[in-house]
Amino acid sequence: MKIKKYIISLCLVISVSVAANVKPGEETGEFHYFNVTNPAGFIEAIDEHYESDCAKKWQSESGAEVVVMGVLGSVHTHFIYVGYKNNDMLEKGRSIVNACPETAKLIKKLSKNSEPTDYVSRLGEQSLEVGDWTNDKHFMKFDFNVELGKAPVYAKEWTKMMNSLEQTNSAGLITHRAGNGWMSHFVYVGGDSIDDL
Repeated sequence: MKIKKYIISLCLVISVSVAANVKPGEETGEFHYFNVTNPAGFIEAIDEHYESDCAKKWQSESGAEVVVMGVLGSVHTHFIYVGYKNNDMLEKGRSIVNACPETAKLIKKLSKNSEPTDYVSRLGEQSLEVGDWTNDKHFMKFDFNVELGKAPVYAKEWTKMMNSLEQTNSAGLITHRAGNGWMSHFVYVGGDSIDDL
């Protein structure tokens, strides 16, 4: 599998230009954060799994889209997104991939090539989106924790901000529903280049 996207996670406040037309998102997915100690071994493990018959069946029957991204400005060096069209396809995909013997091998190899204590796994949905992130090559991503009960307020303010700015490629608000780690949400902005961001 070739790495299709790169993600930049920066802890900076910046001005960005993003499209209007904020709409509810449709995707749901798994978000896996790793602190990789052996990048070549890590990617090789993913490639081996990706080439297996079981992984091919998993992706063809569930529509799973797997994206590996490099991360800057975080304890995590890599991020794997496994996206599905909806929750039904997520459930179907997880049942197929979890039954693959190759998946157990993948998990072991990913752990061997990363710092296991830094691993974070979240299950989330794209609550709001602008544009189509799959057309972008570079991203800025901001993880944060919204105070309990304040998510609708944050979503409303995020939507107002997105609608007030000029159009750029893509942006989104992800709401985490389950998993470990401190973050409840993240927002991202996508572009064709680092300069676009």
